[in-house]
Amino acid sequence: MALKNIEAFIEAYTREFDYYDAAAESCANQCETLLARQGIRAIVSHRAKRPSKLRLKLIQRDPKKKYQTNEQIREDIPDLAGVRIALYFPADRERVKAMIAGNFSVEATKNFPESNKRKRGKRFDGYHADHYRVQLRNVTPTETQSSYSAARIEIQVGSVLMHAWAEVEHDLIYKPESGIPSEDENAILDELNGLVIAGEIALERLQRAVERRLSQKSDTVFQNHYELAAFLDKWIRKEFAGEDPPQIGRADILWNLLRRAKMDRSAEIEPLLANISGEATLSDQISEAVLAIQPDLYRDFVSLQSNPTMSSSIGGRNPDMQSEAIGKFLSIWIIIERTFAHLAMEDPGRPRRNSMNLDLAKKIGLSASAVNTIDQARRTRNLLVHGVEIPSSEFLITETSFLEMVVKEMAEHPNPDVRSAVENAGRPFDQ
Repeated sequence: MALKNIEAFIEAYTREFDYYDAAAESCANQCETLLARQGIRAIVSHRAKRPSKLRLKLIQRDPKKKYQTNEQIREDIPDLAGVRIALYFPADRERVKAMIAGNFSVEATKNFPESNKRKRGKRFDGYHADHYRVQLRNVTPTETQSSYSAARIEIQVGSVLMHAWAEVEHDLIYKPESGIPSEDENAILDELNGLVIAGEIALERLQRAVERRLSQKSDTVFQNHYELAAFLDKWIRKEFAGEDPPQIGRADILWNLLRRAKMDRSAEIEPLLANISGEATLSDQISEAVLAIQPDLYRDFVSLQSNPTMSSSIGGRNPDMQSEAIGKFLSIWIIIERTFAHLAMEDPGRPRRNSMNLDLAKKIGLSASAVNTIDQARRTRNLLVHGVEIPSSEFLITETSFLEMVVKEMAEHPNPDVRSAVENAGRPFDQ
């Protein structure tokens, strides 16, 4: 009867194989994108279990599990669709844990090695990795991944060395066609496990050596966003020890912004880290600080932020019209922000960070409608800058017209300092 249940499941699963394979591919693609954006070096692979191999596994497990239903088998086999994240640096497992929690629906987590399951006769503790049983989040009905949101997927996270050892060990120990390994073969596998664990220690030392190199020389330019992420990760571990740290976020976008601002080195970033909190990603907070200093980079930053999601955010809208509306809104917003920065300067030629605020607008006596317009435009600006949502072109055009009235009010202000600040807003700050 048990074999009949297994054969019925395999028959059903064979028809679903392409679905699980596509679900695994969708998950792997998302993982690969997230890892790259956050500056985590890894190799991502995926697969759906082959029906023939699954059948052998179920037959092996059935004497203990005594399968009766398809659902019982599905609960017992969490990796019909599987994704493997092989990390260059084992210490990045914690960063990947936060990445998975923030982007997938996590049903269960399993951490290896399990302390109560150490094998007899082994000097080393075997497999080191984290397994996550997840489902893709059904964010919008237009996204391809929403088709696979019902599939349970197992994401395995470990080092490249550990995954390689696990493949060898699994094929020798758990494949019945290979025969039962001898005592000598088991001893060699244990020895290799020790070498792999030593290799992971070496990889962790290598990671720390890279971080030291990037921190010691303030004139060293970050060559890519992976180096930037390594620098920021070290800073987080030092400054937020024992606390809930902020996530690094989009290291790729931040690195491109820093390059354009000519601030892509540790000496330029360190002053910006003084007011960092755990409330938003590090990339978002540093970007805010950079834009406060160089507001002319708004257009570049919004372009970097919105490009990956522009097509899904715009929907059926005209992309050219949308881009033009964004450009006009930011052009006027830059004038507004530069005007306030000039008014708030503490040192000649240098704007005060985060100087643009409603208190200053009220202090110089702008009308209530102007203050309200600035407040609303600030929220719109945040939507654009942080990629939360791309407002419609019609909404942006309306917002822009209201901002133009604010600029006109300031240009005709009775205070000559305000009029001068509006005029200076059209010229770059002295560096």
